[in-house]
Amino acid sequence: MTLDRIIGGIAIAFGGFLLLYGIPANVRTVQNAMPYPAMFPQIAAWMFIGLGAAQLFVGNSTFTFPSAKQFGAFLGVIFLSLVAVLFLEKLGYLPIAIGLMVAITILSKERRLLWMAVMTLALPIGVWLLFEQLLQRPLP
Repeated sequence: MTLDRIIGGIAIAFGGFLLLYGIPANVRTVQNAMPYPAMFPQIAAWMFIGLGAAQLFVGNSTFTFPSAKQFGAFLGVIFLSLVAVLFLEKLGYLPIAIGLMVAITILSKERRLLWMAVMTLALPIGVWLLFEQLLQRPLP
């Protein structure tokens, strides 16, 4: 069994955990709300399951260890995500999301200006517009 297939199985298990426990325990039910609050988390959980299954069945048959540089970038993204979660409530969604996307874009060494603009501005603002304005669901 290769690492790709193991990660696919872990993704399936995580999606199942979200559907069976994580979402019901942490998403408040609101009567007559459309779309209902658990809809987007459930879509994400089903994506974990579907994409994990795809990786499980179509995974690479060989394994190569990531370089020290790649592993360092991975640890950097984890650290930045943790910092973002810790400051999300204090600073709000938009500044944290834009700052996190700038940092991830720099870590991934993206140099195409259009993609940098889309990743750092359009994506966080689009998510904010979708949830806050269109769906009337508050973000932190």
